[in-house]
Amino acid sequence: MKKKTYKTIDLDVYEETLDCGLQVFICPMDRHDVLAKMTTHYGSGIISFKPHLKDKFTEIPLGTAHFLEHKMFAKEDGSDIMSIFQMNGASSNAYTSNHVTSYYFESPNKFLENLKALLDLVTKPYYTDENVEKEMGIIDQEIKAGFDNPYEAIYHTTMLNVFKTLPYRYPVAGYTDSIKDITPTVLYDCYNTFYHPSNMSLTITGNVNPKETIKFIKEYYDNLDYSNRPNIEIKKYDEPDEVYKKEETIYKEVTNNIIENGYKVSFKNIDIDLPKAFAYISIYLNIKFGGISKFNKDVYEDKNILGPISFWKDLYDDYLFIDFSTEVIEVKDIFERIYNNLNDKEFSMEDFDLFYKNALKEIVMMSDSVGQMNSLIDYQIRMFGKVLYDYYDIYKGLNYKECVQFINSLDFSNNTRTIVTKK
Repeated sequence: MKKKTYKTIDLDVYEETLDCGLQVFICPMDRHDVLAKMTTHYGSGIISFKPHLKDKFTEIPLGTAHFLEHKMFAKEDGSDIMSIFQMNGASSNAYTSNHVTSYYFESPNKFLENLKALLDLVTKPYYTDENVEKEMGIIDQEIKAGFDNPYEAIYHTTMLNVFKTLPYRYPVAGYTDSIKDITPTVLYDCYNTFYHPSNMSLTITGNVNPKETIKFIKEYYDNLDYSNRPNIEIKKYDEPDEVYKKEETIYKEVTNNIIENGYKVSFKNIDIDLPKAFAYISIYLNIKFGGISKFNKDVYEDKNILGPISFWKDLYDDYLFIDFSTEVIEVKDIFERIYNNLNDKEFSMEDFDLFYKNALKEIVMMSDSVGQMNSLIDYQIRMFGKVLYDYYDIYKGLNYKECVQFINSLDFSNNTRTIVTKK
């Protein structure tokens, strides 16, 4: 194992890549609980690829990654993995995103028993016509409930209108029609391609002994044959810089109007490192739309706007997606206000220093949370392909002048506007 250290926050992380290719990251923390998360770098955004040991590209039904997540809990011997976690005092769950699928547990005791259950969960697939058909009804209801929910419906519509060719535009769970085409063969093709340990990472944070843990994991995988690694080939898409559709209204039984404003920002030719770029965009968005921003104060005083303007961001291939949403009595000029505030790129050094120092404070505070540290490590692996042990120093090295130059280089003009209103 290699021992690395998150600088300034003084947390050690023990790294090891097993012979099977699995990347393991263990961060001992003097806390009561331990959290373990197994992540495969396969999410709903992958729908066309060459399956392992096959020569041709195949396009799988929308929602397959999410369906596969559900079916990983089915075992040939009939064992109930969730019950094992519960009997061992652990809380456990799984989720699928556009980018990854993750399985995790958190528990104050019986760590190795729970870790074995987690490894069993991701290494022993069992798909049959019968259990796939049974799951189809469950997921069908989940999809319908999602589209009935106005907040999920507006998000699905926004994503569909932001992107033209990238599969991130489709709902993670797919559609009721698309999941009907999922078969055991489709699931095994996806599992054998993307659930090989060389495409996965295991992140463990909390009250754990690194040497004992890595020994246990190695012995587990020594009994399995993962010598035939897949050469993963995923279809590339030619995505335009412009949004696919600029505006759409959908109708639901809602009390107030819900609005969502999605911005598509090209990151193709940025001239600084991605971690620093993301740091600057985070600071800028907080200056403009954060809890103590002038914009948020104006929103609070506006009786037409029924809550703060919430926002989040993520990277989809070469594009930064920024999403704003809120509820309003009347739509009026809300989209223009968001647009003008985002594109008014003036901000002072005092503004920058305030949010820059707050970001440094938040990084230090993460070291007190088993969950936040686990999420940070997992997120950095997905975003940057490695753990950024100089994460604090990256933020420490930011400066106002470079931030201004970077923000001014970005095009915040491409956006789509979605409204949910009464019929």
